[in-house]
Parts: sequence; structure tokens; C-alpha cells
Amino acid sequence: MDPQAPIVDDEASAVEQQQQQLLFSVVDYVIFCSMLGLSALIGVYYGFFAKQKQNNTAEYLLGSKQMKVFPVAMSMTATHISAVTMLGVPAEMYKYGTQYWACSISGLIVTIFMVYVFLPVFHELQTLSCYGYIEQRFDKRTRGLASGLFLFYCLLNTPVIIYAPAIAFSQVTGINVHIITPIICSICIFYTTFGGIRAVIWTDTLQFGAMLCALFVVMTLGTLQLGGIINVFELADAGGRLIWFNMDPDPYLRSSFWLVSVGLTSMWISNIGVTPECVQRFLTIPDISSAKKAVWIFGIGHILVKLFSVYNGLLIFGKYHDCDPIKNGAVEKYDQIFAFYVLDVARRIPGLPGLFVVGIFSAALSSLSTSMNTLSGTLFEDFVQPRFSFKDETASTIVKCMVVTIGVICLLLVFVVEQLGSIFSLAISVSGVTSGTMLGIFFLGMFSPHVNGRGAFWGAIASLVSLSVIAVGAQLENLGGHLRYESLPFRYDGCAGFNATGTETRTFYRDEENHDNSEVPWVFRLGFMYYSLLGTIIVVVVGITVSVATGGQKEPVPINLLTPWVRPLYRGLDSTPQKGEYKLTRSYEMTEIEKIPQ
Repeated sequence: MDPQAPIVDDEASAVEQQQQQLLFSVVDYVIFCSMLGLSALIGVYYGFFAKQKQNNTAEYLLGSKQMKVFPVAMSMTATHISAVTMLGVPAEMYKYGTQYWACSISGLIVTIFMVYVFLPVFHELQTLSCYGYIEQRFDKRTRGLASGLFLFYCLLNTPVIIYAPAIAFSQVTGINVHIITPIICSICIFYTTFGGIRAVIWTDTLQFGAMLCALFVVMTLGTLQLGGIINVFELADAGGRLIWFNMDPDPYLRSSFWLVSVGLTSMWISNIGVTPECVQRFLTIPDISSAKKAVWIFGIGHILVKLFSVYNGLLIFGKYHDCDPIKNGAVEKYDQIFAFYVLDVARRIPGLPGLFVVGIFSAALSSLSTSMNTLSGTLFEDFVQPRFSFKDETASTIVKCMVVTIGVICLLLVFVVEQLGSIFSLAISVSGVTSGTMLGIFFLGMFSPHVNGRGAFWGAIASLVSLSVIAVGAQLENLGGHLRYESLPFRYDGCAGFNATGTETRTFYRDEENHDNSEVPWVFRLGFMYYSLLGTIIVVVVGITVSVATGGQKEPVPINLLTPWVRPLYRGLDSTPQKGEYKLTRSYEMTEIEKIPQ
């Protein structure tokens, strides 16, 4: 018997599966629609009734810099806990084990970098787009390249974020993905367009609460069903899922301690520390000490939710340790397995499937709204405003039109994403192409005053071209069936109909068992979590080389463009800020700043 062939007992089991799929009750729909309705009402309030009118870019994009610590921290956390985390991470754990737990190490390192390396610089400069820093440090050409990379990243990554919850909703309702996505995106576009950053932050806070509620309920029910936490880990250990320290340095592995802890660290430092999404939120808080508190709250929340998602993967395995749903024919793709699991656990609890779907969509909506708001602000600040002059109200209208356009484009790209394989690896691969390049540029700018604009620009070009070739080549090899990774073993002796004919001889199988990747060029076999690190290295090496070859930085670099970590090394540099910039009121300390009048 083919171990990959679905096991279906008879027509009754098929009918039962269909009934399970359609267990989304009236209560569930009420819960789901209530969340969407509340999100829309927040947009209506801030767009039409709040005292702070969204008729200028300072209010629309920065909330007049009067936001509080807690909602900003929750918004940052919700933005970076996308539906890819909620669905992709548990599926990854189910197939490949718990090595992803090492992301907690990455999360801690990233938080430290944000607080002590990047935040002080950006909060001093108070520039709406973090790429304004690149122009001050290097030149307009490098700034334009960085802004273009951010546009590229958002347009590739956001459709993945939208597609992930649509899979979950389709799994529990039977409604086609292509019907769900336009409805959800339209609501998100509405409240983002009219409510501005205030609506985005408060809807993020609301949606993050729903996300946590869904996670805790599912984790509690799943743990109780398996007889407690000890049993969960015992089942995972028996199935070979508990992998804490795979120290194999092989860069071609699907996952290892080094891939996760080192590879993800560089990607997260870039995606969290030096992107407009986070910098924009930093600047909505009026003082740097409060901004640091928000970052620490975000860092802790980010780590905890990631670890919860790892644990959910163990719950899935415990539930199906002797009957893989893919083998059984109940699930088509591993990306759907967490949604199937929740439905299976919650079949007798009205409202729980709805709460779960609300949590998944909340993760997606928060990421989508942030991308649209931030990207529109970045495009306006970096490409439109330098070339044209508008009144505040006109500028606000232009930014709102950009939000709508970006949302429509991302919606159309969803139909491309569904053809590209695993959402987890796809999301990290897409992010790795741009994040390494971006981190390299900011690293050169903040850590060395000797690198010039030519070095940064050509280092970025070399990194982008190299990583694009690697990522596209790897994706093509994947689509062609040449690049595959063997999963951990799955059992199916507990499935209905097992050994019914007396011909079954095996009780387990591995996805892509005995597949040989050796014929794939080595560069395409590189672990996708290393993409960002490789990109950063290329930028730094090429950037320094080109800078040396072209005579280095000619003009003195203001000391406030360097990170506080390295300022004591360059005390002889020009520490006088340019007109309109921020300066330090005490030598090399970041606690007191004042703005030089225009």
C-alpha cells in the first residue's frame, strides 16, 4: 500500500469530515463579524468623530506624537505576530520538530539591539521615514534604493499574510478563499484609510487581545484533552519531535539551532529594528524613555507568542500522533493542519471556532493595516514630497489614496501566493531577500563613519541581486519538485481503515522520504533562514571594499548619526548637528535632547 495514499474508511467518514468542516455555527459567525465590525467602527470614529482630524500627515501617520506606551507596544506585537506565525509555526513544528524554540534567543537579542542601537538614533532624528536617516548619512540615491526595497518587501510579503488566515477560514467554513480575501481586505482598507495611525494602533490592540484569547483557549483545551503538559511532551518525545539543540553546522538543513538562532536574528533585527513599521510607532510616543518601555513590552510579548505557537505544534502532534491528517485525507496541505486541529478539538463548543478564526484574522489584519499605513507614508515622504509641494489636507488625501491602491495590489497578489508552497518558508524567504540588504546598509551607516554612499549603494545592489537569484532559484527548484526536505516520521496505524485489507506492512512514513537534493545546485540548497545573514555580510564586505577603493567618506559624519555604542570611539568627529536636527545636551547621553530651531 502506498504510504502517501489517503486512508478513507467509507462514505460515512467522508460525510463526517464534511460535517466537521462546516461546524462554523451562527455563534461563530457572530463572533467573527463582531470583530470586523468593531475594527471598522474604530476607523469610523477616528476618521469622522474624534477631535484629532485626519487632515494632515503629522496626525494621520504619527498621531501627533501623543500615543501611549501600552497600545503602541500591543500594536507592534500584533504587527509582527502575523497569521504566518499562528498557522505556519505549528505546522512547521508538527513536521520538523521544536528546534524553532531558539527563536526566543533571537527575540531577546533583537530587543536589546532595538533599545540600545537603533531607537536612540531614530528618536533623536525624528524623521517620519527611517530612510531619511540613510539620506543624511549617505545620499539620496541610497535612500531611494532602500525605500524601493521596502516597497518590494511589502508587496511580496503582505499577500502571504493575507492568504494564511484565508486558509483557516476556508477550512472551518467551506467558503472559498477567493471570496473571503476581498471582503476582509476591503474592511481593513476602510479603517486604515479613514482612521490613520490611531485607528491602526487601537485596532491592533483589540485584535491582539482576540489573538491571545484564541491562543490560550486552544492551548488549554488541547492540553486537557491530552491529559496534561507532561503527556504532551511525552508524546512529542516518543514521536521524535523534541529537538532542542541540533548543533549540526550543515547550512543545507531545513532547521538547526544555528539556522534559527543566527539566521533569524539578523532577519528580525532588520524587520523590527530598521523598518518604517516600527520606527513610525517609536515616533508616535513623545519621549525616548517611554519608547524604550514599549520596546521591552513588545519584545517579551513577541517571544511569548512565538513559544506558544511552538507549543501548539506539539499539541497537534499529540492529537494526531498515530494518524496523520494528511495521510487520512482530512487535510490537503500542512498549512491547514492547525485550523483542522482547532475545529477537531472545538467541535462541541459553539463559538470557539469563531474565536480561533478571529485570532488568525486579527494577526493578519494588524499586519496588513500596518503595511498599508506605513508604506503609504514612506512612499509619500521619500518619493512624492521631495518632488511636489502640497497643502496639509491635500497631502493627507494623497496618502489615503495610496493606502487604497496598495491594499488592492496586495489583494490581487494573493492569487499568486497560493501557488508557491509552504507559507512559513515562503514568508521567511521573501523577507530574507530584502532584510539582509537593509540591515547591511544601516549597519554600515551607524557603526562606521568611514563608509561612503557609493559603498553602501553598491553593497546593497550586490546583496539584492545575489539574494534574489538564490531565493528565486530555490523557489523554482521547489515548485519543480527537485528541492524537498524529509520530515520527521508520521504514524498512521491509528487511522480508520488501517490494515483493512491485510496488506499494510508499515505504520509510519516521512514526507518526501529518501528524496535526494544533491542534484540541486548548492547555492539553492542553502537554508532559507540564512538568507538575511548572507545579505548583510555581502553588503558589509562590498560596501567597505568600494568605500576604500573610492577614498572613503570625505565629509565629516555628525556624531548623532552613529549608534551610541560606537560614539566614544569617534570623539573627534563633528558633533554639531545640521539645521533642524537633534543634538545631545550631555556628552554621549541619550536621555535629554532638544531640537535646533529651523
